[in-house]
Amino acid sequence: MSGGNVKVQYDKLEEAVQVHQKALDDLVTVNSLFTAAVFVGLAFANPGKQIIEGAEQCEAGNHVARRLVKNEVISFACYLLSSLVAKALKTHLFTYLIDPPLAGDIKDKWSKVLRGSLFALSTSASIVGGVFLLISMVDMIQLRLGKIICGGTQAVHAFGALVAVNILALVIYVPFVGDTIYRSTMMFDNLT
Repeated sequence: MSGGNVKVQYDKLEEAVQVHQKALDDLVTVNSLFTAAVFVGLAFANPGKQIIEGAEQCEAGNHVARRLVKNEVISFACYLLSSLVAKALKTHLFTYLIDPPLAGDIKDKWSKVLRGSLFALSTSASIVGGVFLLISMVDMIQLRLGKIICGGTQAVHAFGALVAVNILALVIYVPFVGDTIYRSTMMFDNLT
């Protein structure tokens, strides 16, 4: 009885939708936290207020401040895209609970592609936003502590810690999110 005209088991459908929606809620929450970081970065995007003393040639100029703002805006746009796509997918999944579809409709290739690609797009946009936020934080370090290329101890240490922690976070985050996308999408295959 695994044909396309079989009604799905409502409790399994509800569980699959809830798992998907929980993952999407968590993604939107992370995006919200990063969006707050974007606005904090924008608040400090003015050159010429270097905190640590240094040579004038090591001070970051207006071009770094402009690049910081540009990267913060791109980061914000990525988080907004990610959150809106996640909310759209969450709403789409909710419609499954209003009028439970037939098993064939949920297991249909295009339905799987829609769910998987929207989830992947939302996650990818969040990751790209994180990369642009990282780049903008590097510019923030240069505005406050001096150009990294000048080798100032504080700037190099801040840069090293920022990059190391972010690479570690991405090495952990990306495979787990990829596994979650795969597993949550496959949950819809076991509904009959």
